[in-house]
Amino acid sequence: MRRRLDVFILGRGRVGGCLARQIAAARGRLARAGGVAIAVAGTAGRSGGERLVERALRARGARLLVDATAADGMAAVHARALAAGVSVVTCNKKPLGGPQGDWDLIERAARRSGAMALREVTVGAGLPIIRTLRDLRDTGDTIESVEGCVSGTLNFLCAALERGRPFSAALREARRLGYTEPDPRDDLAGGDAAHKVIILARTIGWRVAPAAIRLRPFVRCDRRAATAEFLAGAAALDAPLARRFAAAARRGRRLRYVARVAAGARVTVGLRAVPAGGPLGRLAGPENVFVVRSRRYHRHPLVVAGPGAGPEVTAAGALADILEVARALGPGRAR
Repeated sequence: MRRRLDVFILGRGRVGGCLARQIAAARGRLARAGGVAIAVAGTAGRSGGERLVERALRARGARLLVDATAADGMAAVHARALAAGVSVVTCNKKPLGGPQGDWDLIERAARRSGAMALREVTVGAGLPIIRTLRDLRDTGDTIESVEGCVSGTLNFLCAALERGRPFSAALREARRLGYTEPDPRDDLAGGDAAHKVIILARTIGWRVAPAAIRLRPFVRCDRRAATAEFLAGAAALDAPLARRFAAAARRGRRLRYVARVAAGARVTVGLRAVPAGGPLGRLAGPENVFVVRSRRYHRHPLVVAGPGAGPEVTAAGALADILEVARALGPGRAR
C-alpha cells in the first residue's frame, strides 16, 4: 500500500504559496516516482502558526513541517517537532544561523528521534551546496575553505550598479521580484549573508559564534525607521555607491559581497574587489556562486553556481528536501 506524507507549511508568503502550488501540480508524478503520496495537510500564516504545529504533532502517520517563514525564535519549534518524530524542512535561516546552542538543540532532537532535519534552501535557494559539503565531509574529504557570493539580492544589486543603475531603483526592483527579505535592510546589513555562512561552517562541522564574525554591511542602514521610510530615503545612497563601483571598474575589478569561512572557523563577510574574470566577478543578476577548496579540490576548486534567489527556485529546493524525506520513508514501510 502506498505511504502518505502529510506536509504542514508554516508561512503563506511567496515561498510558502509557491511550495503548496508545486506540490499540488506535481503530486501524481511525485507519487509515481517515490511511491509515497505527498499531500499538503495544512498551511498557516503568522497568526495560525501555533495551531498548525499542534495539528502536526497530534496527527498520525508520516508528517513533515516546513518552516517557510523568516520568524525569530523558531529553533525550539523545530526541536519540538523533531522530538515528536515530525521531520522538518526549513527555508528559515535564523534557527540555524544564530546561536550555536540553537543548532545543537535541533541536531540533538533529530538524532534522538530519527526524524530528518533538512535545510538546503537556507543557503543558495535551490543550489545543492549544503548537500555537496555534507557529501564531501561524509566521504572523508577535508574542507579547507568556502567562499562565495551567497546573497542573490546583493548580487542583483551589484550587477545593476555596474550597469549604472541607481541603487534605490535597483533595490525597488529586487523587492518587487521577491529577491529581498521582507525588510531589505536584513540583506543590506549583511545579516542574511552572515546567517548563511554560519550554516555552511556548521555543515562542515565547525562551531561558530556569530559574535566572532568579521562583518561589514553592504550599506549602513538606520534600523529605527519603518521599512517604508527607509525605502523612501534610499536615493541618498545612490551617489556614494555609484562612485565606489566606478572606482573599482577603473582598476579592472568588480565589487562583490563575499562571505568566506576557512579552517578554524574564521568567517568574514563584506564588499570586496575581485577579478572581473574569476568565478565571483563573472556573476550576473541574482545568482549565487560557491568556491570550495578541500584536500581533493585544492588546485582546482569545486564551484557551485546558479540562481540563488526568488520564490520559485527556493520553493523547488524545499520540494527537493521533501522528496528526500519521502524517499527515506520508502513505499509500504512503517514510520
